[in-house]
Amino acid sequence: MSKVALPPGTTVNDRYVLNGKLGSDGDVYKAHDRYLDQEVALKLMHPDGGGTPQSWDEAKRLEQLRSRFIVPVINADVVISSDIRFVTTPLLSHGDLEAVSRPHGICVGLAVRFGHQIASGIDTVHAAGMVHRDIKPANVLKEGDTVLVSDVAFCSLLDADGRAPRNGSWCTLAPEAAPDDGYCSVATDVYSLAATTFYLLSSEYPVDHRLPPEEQKALITAGAVRDVGDIAPHVPRAVAMVVRRGLNVDPSARHPSAEAFGNALATALGRRRVWRRVHHDGHAYCAESAPALGHGPLGVCAEPVGRDQVRMRAFHLVSGRALSGVAEKTARVGAASSMLRSFFARLI
Repeated sequence: MSKVALPPGTTVNDRYVLNGKLGSDGDVYKAHDRYLDQEVALKLMHPDGGGTPQSWDEAKRLEQLRSRFIVPVINADVVISSDIRFVTTPLLSHGDLEAVSRPHGICVGLAVRFGHQIASGIDTVHAAGMVHRDIKPANVLKEGDTVLVSDVAFCSLLDADGRAPRNGSWCTLAPEAAPDDGYCSVATDVYSLAATTFYLLSSEYPVDHRLPPEEQKALITAGAVRDVGDIAPHVPRAVAMVVRRGLNVDPSARHPSAEAFGNALATALGRRRVWRRVHHDGHAYCAESAPALGHGPLGVCAEPVGRDQVRMRAFHLVSGRALSGVAEKTARVGAASSMLRSFFARLI
């Protein structure tokens, strides 16, 4: 078997009939499980390229991972007459959080809730003595009101020093995992959790993923990440600070566990008014909030004025009336993000 996409009808171990690839990220196939008579997702793990496959003990341990927020592993096995291992999981089709968060991120309250759920799932992985090594929005699947961490096939056991072989994607990779001789740990998973939450809030990554990989690597290694509040000014400062701590270049300065990160995120939001970014033609930045604390829904719009200024106003979403006590503000384009942050801070 090669890494070329296998044609529909290919049968694995006389049990799984492949029906085409799922997405473009890795060797994941939709398959029919003849034993269970159901559709599943089957991921092949080749021994060459992208790191060595996990040990068989690791693969079997995945079957024991049980969490409300982890895609369950149905079976872990080896392809007959090969050294190619595979893992099967239920087939979920509600989309992943990378797609759900486009183009401007999701509501702050939902981002915090999903971030907390992801952290809970990852904490289960850590409790099993393993690390996930590739937490990112594309590896979190939406299922109704909850999310499930996927791509657990490459979870790895931690050694006596609390480390595992490096793995991951540049968009959420921790600085210590970036070098060729890098490593993964609980702290690298915490970093990736923070980077994933950053994306949910803004639809951007801490380091611009559109940059060439080598440039991304240099910025990640240096800890030169962006502030989510600069990209998404409607995110409460307390929430942005939790994300910022999770992205600290020093692993020991991050939250000590996935659970600690998730709890800090939920605590930071508290009972604050939650916002979501919206798009209005011709406007520079707009956001809306649902009713909160007995008050109706609000809107904020930042509109260009002339060539280099932005005017910000807050208003009642239903009536369109200006919000009493919150005067319009005008700022230069370069200072608009900072001004918007202070503007939103008044609208708790």
